[in-house]
Amino acid sequence: NFLPLTLALCLWHTLIPIILAGAPPMA
Repeated sequence: NFLPLTLALCLWHTLIPIILAGAPPMA
């Protein structure tokens, strides 16, 4: 089942720029 892996990857790649920029998720 690749769904959990895909979901985790999508979340990870979404959080990376947020963490690097130090901005809130919905900024």
